[in-house]
Amino acid sequence: MSYMDYNQFKAIMAENGYQKSKAVDVYLNKAMHYHRLAQKIVANTQDKDPVLKLKMEKFIKKYDDARVEAVWDAINVAKLEKYQGWKFIEDGEEFILQLQIKYQGNMKQATEFEQKQVELSTLYEQAYKEIEK
Repeated sequence: MSYMDYNQFKAIMAENGYQKSKAVDVYLNKAMHYHRLAQKIVANTQDKDPVLKLKMEKFIKKYDDARVEAVWDAINVAKLEKYQGWKFIEDGEEFILQLQIKYQGNMKQATEFEQKQVELSTLYEQAYKEIEK
């Protein structure tokens, strides 16, 4: 995984026609959390002993790697939303309603992929509500 900043993220999103959605925001918020953790370590070790600084660099790298991974997760969610033609949070209820109509209320008839989409939609909705608090 390489370095990733917000401009690179925006460029990848634009280049592929991906849209920023609330599910994408879940991962971007996670990335920001890791960024803040790394920044706190940097701020707290600036005037410290070089040996301590060296030890803390592995934590900074760990948090930065986690941040980059979260940004790629955001991009992958945007890619999946584009592929399926709907957004997990914004359009989730409508998708579930369409499935209920399609299967006349018997959601057990839904394909495994459709069931996973419903599951993801619910999980992303819960995660997004957590960030809104």
